[in-house]
Amino acid sequence: MTTPAKPRKEQILEVAERHFAQHGFAGASLSAVARDCELGNPGLLHHFASKELLYRALLETLAQDLMQRMDQMLADTAAPDQRLAGFVAVQLDWMRERPLAAQLVTRELLDNSERIATAQTRPLERFLNTALMLLEDGQRDGLLRRDVPALALLTMVLGSLNYAHIVRPTFERAFADPLLRQESDWMQDMAAQLLRLLQAA
Repeated sequence: MTTPAKPRKEQILEVAERHFAQHGFAGASLSAVARDCELGNPGLLHHFASKELLYRALLETLAQDLMQRMDQMLADTAAPDQRLAGFVAVQLDWMRERPLAAQLVTRELLDNSERIATAQTRPLERFLNTALMLLEDGQRDGLLRRDVPALALLTMVLGSLNYAHIVRPTFERAFADPLLRQESDWMQDMAAQLLRLLQAA
C-alpha cells in the first residue's frame, strides 16, 4: 500500500520548518522553500501570501504541538511535585523528537526582539504562561526555591536545556566526561541536575 500524500499546506510547513530552523526568519528564502516543495513562487504564495504569514503559520503549528504535549502532561500528572519533572520531560522529548522545531523556537526567542514589538499574535505566549504558572504553583506549594522569581526559574529551565543541547558536540571534544558521548544520556543528566537546583532546600 502506498502512503497517502500529505496535504500541500502540511508539506510546505514541513519544508519551511527546516529552512527557518537553519537560516532564521531573515535568512530563509521563500524561493528556496518553493523549490524544495517542487512549487513555483506563485504556487507557494497561493497557500501563504507572504513570508511573514508562512512563518506565523509555522510558529502557530509548533506552539500548538508544544501545548498539546504540555496539556497532556498536566492531565496525566496530578501530583504537584511531579509536574516540574513533567515539564522538563516535555522539553527533552520535544528536542529529541522534533530537533528542527526546537532549533526554530530557540532562534525565534533569540532573534525576534524587533518583530515582537509589532507582532499581532504571539503563538508561544500560551505555552510560556502555562509554564510560568506551573513554576509559581511549585513555589507556592513549597516545592521550588522561593529566593528566585518564577520568571527567572523559567529562564533557567529553557535556557539551561537549550544551552546544554547546543554545546554538547563542542563539550564532547573538550572534555572526557563519558556522558557527553550520548546526547540522550547527557540531556537526561542535565535535566536531573537542573531539577535539583530548582527544588526547595
